[in-house]
Amino acid sequence: MKFLRKYRVVLIVFGLLVLCNIAYAADALYRFMHNDHDALIIGEITHMDETGAKVKIAKGIVSAKNLNKNHPKKQLKLSEAKILMPFSYQGFYNEDGSCTVDPCVGDHVLLSLKKDGNNFKVAWGAYKVDSLDYEILSIILPENSRLWSRMEAAAIKAFINSDGQITEFAFDRDSKTVYAGEEKVVIFKENTDEGENTLQDEEKIKESIIGRADGPTSIYVSGNPIKAMINPMVAVLIFVGGFAVGYIVKSRRSK
Repeated sequence: MKFLRKYRVVLIVFGLLVLCNIAYAADALYRFMHNDHDALIIGEITHMDETGAKVKIAKGIVSAKNLNKNHPKKQLKLSEAKILMPFSYQGFYNEDGSCTVDPCVGDHVLLSLKKDGNNFKVAWGAYKVDSLDYEILSIILPENSRLWSRMEAAAIKAFINSDGQITEFAFDRDSKTVYAGEEKVVIFKENTDEGENTLQDEEKIKESIIGRADGPTSIYVSGNPIKAMINPMVAVLIFVGGFAVGYIVKSRRSK
């Protein structure tokens, strides 16, 4: 008990950091879909060097919902932007965290940008896409991408294809399903038996969701909380165990 009292502050802080880390991905996606940047653009990389990438912009997306309703961020209208390094695509990571593809000239991109002087930095996400047409584009991911990346990509596709009108999504990690809107229209479901994903028709999604008085506004992440906390709990146990061993060794040496 003395040990727990001695390190209770450290344990509380560490626990809060773990919880914040779990919530970060959903928070970043929410900000991405609620105008918490200076611009959200679709474009093509026309030049790259060691300082960054130059992007010719085909379309700007403005969300129907703002993060701060009272003081919404003004969204810039751009025809071209210089993106400063570091600059890499979301979802293109191996299990060890290394990037598997680098941006290059000719890539079609979807970028959340924040202004930095006369240039821009990536704000809440950079994605490689398969088209400059916002109505049909999809997020490009590697073959062995993570489940969360595939679920997130489905939600972003629905958001962009609707020109920023669909902003409410629910993610069920247990059933590996993504829902859109209060009606919970299924837009993604992973078939684990066949190893294939189901993506719903975008027109049906629009018909089911767009047009309500208030419109969709939120992002939810659901699933078994015990499963979600397994890795963080292991980390906490290792952390506490290390302190316990150190404390015991120190006590024995002092005797």
